[in-house]
Amino acid sequence: MKSILTRLLLFIFQLFFFSGSGQEAALEVKPVVDSLNRKCTDYWYSDRELAYTIALQAYDLANEANYLKGKGAALNNIGNIHLFKGDYDKAIEKYFEAVEIFKSINYVDGIANCNNNIGLIYEYQGKYQEALDLFMESIAIEIEQNDRDGMAISYNNIASIYYYLGQYEESLIHFNLSADLYDELNDEKEKVSCLINIAAIYELQGKYEIAIEINEDVIRLSKKYENKHEEAMGLNNLGSNYLLMNQLEVSLKYFNKALVLRDEIGDKTGKSSTLKHIGKIHEKQRNFDLAIDYYFQSLKMSEELEDQRGIAETFTLIGENLMEKGNFKSAMDYFYLSLGISKDIGAQAEILANYKQLTMAYSSSGEFDSAATYLDLFASLKDSLSIGNIENPRVKTIISEPTVQEQLKHLSILRTALILVSILVIMLIIILFIIKKK
Repeated sequence: MKSILTRLLLFIFQLFFFSGSGQEAALEVKPVVDSLNRKCTDYWYSDRELAYTIALQAYDLANEANYLKGKGAALNNIGNIHLFKGDYDKAIEKYFEAVEIFKSINYVDGIANCNNNIGLIYEYQGKYQEALDLFMESIAIEIEQNDRDGMAISYNNIASIYYYLGQYEESLIHFNLSADLYDELNDEKEKVSCLINIAAIYELQGKYEIAIEINEDVIRLSKKYENKHEEAMGLNNLGSNYLLMNQLEVSLKYFNKALVLRDEIGDKTGKSSTLKHIGKIHEKQRNFDLAIDYYFQSLKMSEELEDQRGIAETFTLIGENLMEKGNFKSAMDYFYLSLGISKDIGAQAEILANYKQLTMAYSSSGEFDSAATYLDLFASLKDSLSIGNIENPRVKTIISEPTVQEQLKHLSILRTALILVSILVIMLIIILFIIKKK
């Protein structure tokens, strides 16, 4: 019913404004275009087809009246809808058109907003430095303009880049700066995105119970504000929390709910992530062929989206799957493919994961020198990331990460064992040689 009423309203606007004189239309069109642009944002996450219709209507009205600010805002909205659908090329095209219009009227808030959106696409494509440069440009403009809403968005975006670069302390600082601003603005609707990211940090640190509590809040608030995009993220992340706790049936339930919702709203990036997680569950259940089918579905979507980080993650998962089946050589090929992409985009977490997997693969193949090399690389990078020692100023506690620490301890023991085995093998060869001589 809401969609029908909105479409009827659009028709009345169009009939009214194009039936009068051009001058009268120009005088009246600005508040109508502004209203349509605001209305469009209400439907971004719930009804994207309707949001797109509204954005086009706003653009046509603004273009007819030469209302540049409204025209730029409409282009930005159209770009956002393409972004949500995973059509990155179309989205960037609209954002750059909007930037040119905003520059022509010196509307710096609009420029900052578009920079943030372009930066998000670069982030999804693994172009972290380019994304960070744009986010830094945005935050500089917003601080100068004292744009608290814009600052909250930019801090959140900057935090995400630091997260993917493995700079977790910087990441958490910026997530909290964003959350504090939303508290100051009494805007719990927009704060949800910060909560999602803070929960991800807790998951990384092995604090799964805290992450679950936050993600349940995310789902509650997303439903309250009819934000299906963030609701799906909350469901997906809850599935991830339970997966890491090895509660596979509970985990699969949340992933399936997330997949249905993401399919409904056309979220290709989100679907790719959820498919990977479902594949991991099947792998843990020893359904290796079914798992790899999900991985390749995810890989196809990531390649279509040019999501380099997503591609790297999936290559690692395929390698792990092959490792489980004892195909160590093919597994290493996928780990190296993932490692190459991860190094190109600076994705530290993925680099760390591949160092660990290569250590295991070489060890399982009996190539102990290579295993020791990657063990050293893993330990060195892990120490530089300082995963286990991040202080969260909001809770005033030190977060520990037992999972990674236990893995590192296990790998250190493995390295010692490898050295001892190598010594024993050498001694055995010497003894056999002596016996043969006698």
